[in-house]
Parts: sequence; C-alpha cells; structure tokens
Amino acid sequence: MKRKIALLLTFLCLFAVLMPACQSAVQNSSTVTDQEKVTAEQMEEKFGVPVVRVVTDLPNYDAGWKDGQLSDTLSRLPGYNKEFMLLVETLPREGEERSIDITRIKTEMMAGKGPDLFLCGQDTYGICGALYGTSGYTDPFFTFPERAMENRLFLPLDEYIEKAEYMEWDKFLPVIMEAGRNKEGQQIIPISYTFSALYADREKYGLEDFDRSMTLSEMKQSENPALRYASYNSAPFMVGRITKLGEDEPMFTEEELLGYIRDYSMRVPGDPRDYQDLEEEEKVYNGAIMRVFLPEPGLISPISDKFVLGKGSPAYRIIPAKNARGGVTAVINEFAAVNRNARYPDLAFKIIDYLMDTKNQQGSDFFRSRVSLGMPVHMDLGSEEYPLRDKNWYMSAGNFEEFCAARAEITEAKFIGPADKALWDIEIFDEKGLEKSVHEQYTLIEMLLAES
Repeated sequence: MKRKIALLLTFLCLFAVLMPACQSAVQNSSTVTDQEKVTAEQMEEKFGVPVVRVVTDLPNYDAGWKDGQLSDTLSRLPGYNKEFMLLVETLPREGEERSIDITRIKTEMMAGKGPDLFLCGQDTYGICGALYGTSGYTDPFFTFPERAMENRLFLPLDEYIEKAEYMEWDKFLPVIMEAGRNKEGQQIIPISYTFSALYADREKYGLEDFDRSMTLSEMKQSENPALRYASYNSAPFMVGRITKLGEDEPMFTEEELLGYIRDYSMRVPGDPRDYQDLEEEEKVYNGAIMRVFLPEPGLISPISDKFVLGKGSPAYRIIPAKNARGGVTAVINEFAAVNRNARYPDLAFKIIDYLMDTKNQQGSDFFRSRVSLGMPVHMDLGSEEYPLRDKNWYMSAGNFEEFCAARAEITEAKFIGPADKALWDIEIFDEKGLEKSVHEQYTLIEMLLAES
C-alpha cells in the first residue's frame, strides 16, 4: 500500500509539473523571446509529440493582442495539444528586434530549414485602413509574396486542398484565391481582402439605375456629384497591380503614372469636385471596404459608426474604385503559407484548414483579433444566413446584394508591398513638385522590383 501511495504521489507530482509546462509551451510561448531560446526540437524531446513551428507577422492590427487567441481558436481542433503542439513566434512590431528576427528566420530558410507555417498580415503600412496600430511603417515579412512563390519558398497545396476536412474551397472568392497561385499550384491561402469603394445613399443621390459599366472618365464627367467623387482614389488602388506575375518591371511608364495621378488622384482647391460637404452629411464615404464597418466598441475608425450596412442603415450604392486599366483591384490583407522545408507539412496545412472553417471565419478568436481589417474570403459571410462577429452582425438583404454586385467587379488582387508604399508616398498636393515626386518614386519602384 505504501508503495502504491508513493507511486501515486510521484505520478501526481509529475502531472503537476508537466501539465503547466505543456500548457505554457503551447499557450504562452506564442511570443518567443531571445531569453527563452526554446526550440521546437527541445519541446518535442520534452513532451514526446510533434511540435509545429508557426511564425505570425500580424504587427499592425491590434496592439493589445494576447498570445492565447490562436490557441483558443485551435482548442477544438482534434489532436491539438494532445497529438501535436504549437510553437508560435510572433514577430516584433517594429524596430531593430524585428529586423534581427526576420534575418534569422530567412537565414534558416536559406539553409533548408525554418518554420512550418506562416500567418502573415501584408498591409503593414496602413494603406488600407485607419487602424494602423503602430507609430511607424514597417515592411512585411514577405515584401513580395508572389516572388517568394516563384523562388519556391512555399509548398504547393493543391493535393492538400482536395482532401481538406474543414474549409469550403468552392465558397472562397476565386479572384482573391488566384493571387496565391502560380504554375506549380496554390501556394498561398489568402485569408481576407479589401477593396476601395464609394458608399452612397442610392435614393438621395439618384443612383437607383446606376450603370456599373461606366468608365472612370465617364464618372469623372458625370453631373452626379457622387459619381464624380467615385472617380477619385488613392494611387495603390488606382494603379492596380504594379507588375504582371513573374515579371520585375512596372506595367506602366513614368509618364502614364503621372497622368493617372493628375486625372484621378488629385483635387484642385475650389473645384466643385471637392466633396467635403458630402462626407459631412454621412451619406457618402469613399474608402476601403473593411470589417471596420462592423459595430465594434472602441474602434478608432471614422466609419465604424457611420456605415454599418446592417439593419436600419440606408440602402447604399457601393461603387468600387476602378483602376486605370478599367478593372477593380483588391488587396490581400492576411494570408497563410506552408514552408517548402516544413518538417510537418500535413499538420501545418491542418491548422490552415481549420482556421479557414466557415464558423471560424465567422467569429473565432483568431479572426476577431488578427483578421480585423479585411473581409473574409468566404463569399456568403456578412449575409443574414452567415452573420459575423459571433452572429451579432450581418448586412441587410439589399446591402448584401449590393456588396456582392460590387465585389463581382473585382478583376485582380495583389499583395501590398514596398512598391505600393512608394506609390502611397507620392506628393500629390503640390502640383509644382508632382513631377519630381513621381520621378523619384517611380525610380524607387524600379529599384525595389529589380532587387526583389
């Protein structure tokens, strides 16, 4: 009996020691510091199960993010924390520490190693929204994700997608998913997207019979102030894709860029196309379609309370910002990808598969906190049948139909990067300095593409 009691006490002591350590390794090591220096191999030796190494680069969306939200979302995934564990490295938001970590991880990848899974936020410049979450700008981990695909850094996932257990691939917006695909197959899984558009009360501004085939030039010359307003937009959306897939030269000349800026991105003081009054009426808004229009206490967004599109809101006409080629460009905000050198590619994809489950896109801890700007890629989300934010919000039937019509105009998608920031930094408020600024930024774009 004494021996049994001693064995029982020994077991309980081991249990008490190992369980908190195990939970700490999974739930509290989401941010790995230099002091910890814990590796996936060390965790495997200690706990005896595979450890999937995940790098997250979502630095600009939520300064108060807690490490456990990815773990909370995965807590219902069969096998998680039992048959396998996670080691999550969250990259610092900015500064020298961020640069050191990025260099370290990329060096590992060049040596044929590195993380298993990447969860990346691409618009780290705040181009697509007001919720920057940081005091400065920083390049994303993958400055040119498409070039990373061409350089064979990511694992092709077509065979995995065919056998997916959770995601509904056929329900994901095709034009967005296509941006993560090359001749080898699907390598990047876009998680959310944004496109710039004008919202206008269709009745107030006589837009009931709006013709979606109107060109930028036709909108610019229209007698309808809302349509004239819709013809103006910021350079990254107005220019659209900067290069064709696999190429390293701009799709436009410096002279064409200057013309685009003058025609569709500048406003002359005193010009009747200066629509401050329209914005003050809160009946028109020109900006990015983002999840910030969902009612969320505490958001510092100028549109969080104005344009919820839900029950009781006006019947809006949503007019996407057309690019200079006549199409509509969407921007991918977050994406997932598996390292081609992953030790556990099956488990890495299993995590992506589960995160992209319809219910998780609707309102999981991960999507609420780490996918806060873009719309989910599932095409039904935001409707009454598929509400967001834990079933707390959905668009009115008419506005969701309008949203779908606007979304259908998207012709291309791109990943924001340093070349887009160069467009964003063109000084458009000084006509005298415009040509010089365009020349400087166009030269910078050419250099960035050549070095990518």
